[in-house]
Amino acid sequence: MNRSDLRRLLGRCWTAVHADERGLTTLEYVIAAGIILVVLSAAILTWNNGLAAKIGDLVGQLMSS
Repeated sequence: MNRSDLRRLLGRCWTAVHADERGLTTLEYVIAAGIILVVLSAAILTWNNGLAAKIGDLVGQLMSS
């Protein structure tokens, strides 16, 4: 296989990948869903840690009185 054949093959592959927008759209949805899940889980963990700290403070107040 010479350079012109390789160049032609790579050109066809490039065209095929970019011509099919369904795969690109699906990939974008998967990336967006991943970002949303990471942000949501970080928010839930932060909220949970805040609740745990408040419960610990309440338990400490009950034990000291």
